[in-house]
Amino acid sequence: MTKRVLPASMMSGIVLVALVLAGCSGGGGAENEAAPPSKSLQVCERYMGEANLKGAIDSLGNGEKRVSATDSSAHLVGRLTSEAKAWSEGDLLHNEYAVCRIDFPSEGGAAVLEASVKWSVLTFDLLSKPKYAKSWKPLNDQVFVEHETGQASMRLLVACAVPGAPAGQQADAPLQLGVADPGLEAERRQALLSTLARTLVDELGCTNKPAVPADLVR
Repeated sequence: MTKRVLPASMMSGIVLVALVLAGCSGGGGAENEAAPPSKSLQVCERYMGEANLKGAIDSLGNGEKRVSATDSSAHLVGRLTSEAKAWSEGDLLHNEYAVCRIDFPSEGGAAVLEASVKWSVLTFDLLSKPKYAKSWKPLNDQVFVEHETGQASMRLLVACAVPGAPAGQQADAPLQLGVADPGLEAERRQALLSTLARTLVDELGCTNKPAVPADLVR
């Protein structure tokens, strides 16, 4: 049987078509290397600021990471609002919610960056007592910060009067927000926490309008 040899021009055309099809199927174009951010990462960015979070992630290692976040803003704010409205004096049972958690796997385990929120059992009256005044510092009359704990973390207490909540809730059950991490610079940690606090204050519609400063490490 005589073998048929395709002309060189036809062979070149076949190779060209194959390369085009490979590119269309995601075979290595640069545009296919950058996957869109996950829904959870977008939630984290919305609460703590896209630039703030990117800077924190880059400083911790921009390798593999697992991101989880609250189901939705409406769910989180709804739960916090319901708890505030049901609050009564002496109530010491408050749920803590993980707003965002990012795990950075490593050989020794996993480094974790986590942001959380809850209604605190620390009243503003307690913060004036020597036991608490050592670690909790006022930033203004409605915001206190705790950052000298010897750990890679920082917490805020913010007086937030939720619409429809009982009188006294804002001082006796302030909003407690925290950021814990594997060892960020204080400036990066405060940027995440300050943005988180201002975002939630806005979403909860705190009627007393607490002013959360950007600088938390005065």
